[in-house]
Amino acid sequence: MLNSFNQSSKHVNAYMGSNNDPYFSMSAPSAGMLRFNGDNRNFEVYDGMSWRTLSGTSATVSLNPNAEAAIDWAIKKMQEEKELEELAKTNSSVKIALDNVEQAKQQLRITATLARDTAHDFGEVEAMQAP
Repeated sequence: MLNSFNQSSKHVNAYMGSNNDPYFSMSAPSAGMLRFNGDNRNFEVYDGMSWRTLSGTSATVSLNPNAEAAIDWAIKKMQEEKELEELAKTNSSVKIALDNVEQAKQQLRITATLARDTAHDFGEVEAMQAP
């Protein structure tokens, strides 16, 4: 039985209340989903057919430091992009620079694809020429 719940991550939400509260991220349960049942104050896992109470005296739900850092980085990048997009609406130089960055990204994707394809094809040629 779970006696208390401390939200240890700013990126994990657990809803404490009735069985009808939302799950962590999906509207319909699927095998492996986890929830906190506020009615009986237990963590439960969905086994594909029904909710099963996790046994033990306590449970821990958290993200590892790399996952936390990745989410923090993604949020920061989204905020930076939104800020630049807003600035581009009123500043033509920023708009031109953003357009140039997007064009450079497209060119990089094309170049990287061609480089990978060429390296793959070159590897096949070397393999055929090997004794």
